Amino acid sequence: MNCEVGTALKLRTMALLGGRTFRNIRRTPALISVIVVMACMVVLGVLAAFTANLMHIGGQLQSQVQLRVLLAQDGAPVDKDSIRNAIRALPGVKKVEYVSRDEALNRLSLQMGESGFFLSDLERNPLPDSFDVSIARAEDARPTADGIRRLAGVSDIIYGQKWVDNLVGALRVLWGVTGAVAGLVLVGASLIVSNTIKLSVFARRKEIEIMKLVGAADGFILFPFVIEGLVIGLVGAAMATALVTAGYVGLAAWAQSAASFVCIVSDPARLKPAALGMIVFGAVVGLTGSAISVRRYLRV
Repeated sequence: MNCEVGTALKLRTMALLGGRTFRNIRRTPALISVIVVMACMVVLGVLAAFTANLMHIGGQLQSQVQLRVLLAQDGAPVDKDSIRNAIRALPGVKKVEYVSRDEALNRLSLQMGESGFFLSDLERNPLPDSFDVSIARAEDARPTADGIRRLAGVSDIIYGQKWVDNLVGALRVLWGVTGAVAGLVLVGASLIVSNTIKLSVFARRKEIEIMKLVGAADGFILFPFVIEGLVIGLVGAAMATALVTAGYVGLAAWAQSAASFVCIVSDPARLKPAALGMIVFGAVVGLTGSAISVRRYLRV
C-alpha cells in the first residue's frame, strides 16, 4: 500500500513539474529566448557551412597538386622499379604513375591539338620517361620533391613550386582567420544564449524565492527551469538548423545550375556533423545557463 502511494505521489510530482515546465515555456521571456537562440545558431550554422566549403575547396585544390619526376637520359641504366618503390615509401605520397616517353609525347600532342602537328615530324622523341606523383597535401610537395631529388636516376622535378607555395600560404591564412572567427562567434553565441536564458530566469526570481521560503526542495524548484533551458536550447537550435539547411540546399542548387564551375559541397548530408553539433551546443548551453541562474536564486 505504501509503495503504491509513493508511486502515485512521484507520478503526480512529475506531472506537476512537467506542467510547470511547459507553462513557463509558453511565457513571453521563454519565446524571446528561443528566438535569440535561433538567431545565434543561424550565425553559427552559416559559419559552419562556410568552413565546410572552405575545407572542401582546399582539399580539391590540394588534390590537383602533382609532381612530374623526370628520369635521366644520359645513357646510364635507370632502375625504374626501384625509383617507383622509393617514391611510394616517402610520407605524403598517395599515388605514383609511370609515364613512358612515348605516352608523354602522345599526351603533349593531344594537349596541343592542331598546333602540335609538327610533333609527328620529329626524328627523335625529346621527352624523357617520367613518374606522375600525387600527394595528400600541398604542403608535402616541397619535402617530397627534396626526397625524390636525392634518388639516383632522377634528373629533374616539375611541380610549379611557386604556385604550390602560394596555395599553401593562402590556405593557412584562410584557415587561421576562419578558426579565429569561429572561436569568437562560438564564445559570443555562448554568452548571448546563456545570458538570454538567465534573463528569463531573472524575470521569475520572486517565484523561486517564494517557493524556497515555503520549504520547496531545491530539486523541485530547479528541475522545471533546467528542462525549460534544455528545451529552449534544443528548439532554437533545431529551428536554426532547419533554416540553414533549407537555405543551403537552395543556394547549392542555384550555384550548380548558374555556375557549375563553382566547387562547393553539393550534398547536404556532408553537413550532418555540423548540424548535430549545433543542436548539441544549443541544448548544452541552454541547460547549463538555466541551472547556473536558478542556483543563484536558491541561496535565500
